[in-house]
Amino acid sequence: MSVATAVKHRSVSQLSTFSKCGEQYRLERIARAPTRPAAWFHQGTAFHLAVETWERNSRQDFPGDITDLYLWEYDRLIAADREREPNPARWLTGGRTKAEDDISRRRERGAAQVEGYMDWALRNSGRVFWGPDGPAVEVEFRLNLDGVEVVGFIDQLWQYGSGAVGPRDLKTGSKLPDWPLQLGVYRIAVEELFGFLPRWGDFYMAKNNAPEKPVDLSRFTREWVTRQFHMLEDGIQAGAFLPNPGDSCRTCGVAEFCTALGNRASEYPHPSREVTE
Repeated sequence: MSVATAVKHRSVSQLSTFSKCGEQYRLERIARAPTRPAAWFHQGTAFHLAVETWERNSRQDFPGDITDLYLWEYDRLIAADREREPNPARWLTGGRTKAEDDISRRRERGAAQVEGYMDWALRNSGRVFWGPDGPAVEVEFRLNLDGVEVVGFIDQLWQYGSGAVGPRDLKTGSKLPDWPLQLGVYRIAVEELFGFLPRWGDFYMAKNNAPEKPVDLSRFTREWVTRQFHMLEDGIQAGAFLPNPGDSCRTCGVAEFCTALGNRASEYPHPSREVTE
């Protein structure tokens, strides 16, 4: 089956959200419930833009220019969300921090993370892998996994000092992912795009201005990845959107509409017959 006849466009984030909480997936992806703003989203987006721009320009930009780019993008995104939700009490902060304080702190923290990335990268023996089209940053991919099309972007392909190349994901948050699912999917995408199957991949943790130890990705075969996305597709089509209340609810942008715990659940109830994407 060709990509053109694939069933749906799926992504790593869809698989991750669905496996974590089906109700969150339903509210965000199907019911399209309004999501409460959070400054941490914009910190991550602006950080990625700054790093991508620096790497694409062969690291020729002055560090101050890249930091200014981060600040410009962060301020632009925050302003757009302020217009959408002017009430700061409605913003998520992940704790008891006031929204305005959180916005200010993340602005400064993100700028420092951008500077930390550039400093670390210039001191490190490795670098971004150069493919046929230049530096491999924000690499788009489309995988046809037996009829389910998976699309996404790889933050970076990193070439280590040893010469080995593997996918890298950039994280601006405080928590390392519980398992390297996205790196495993990226592994298969790299094989499709570049013709080699990397064994190793890692997460760059901006809070530490350094990557974590590389992860062995050999368990993530094409067959295994295909099976996960087919189970995702089957669950969506069956309307199996099970809620999973827990600690992550405090950072969920649609928690107030959750049929398990939300105080506005009646606004987005499960229809008698689930209408999927």
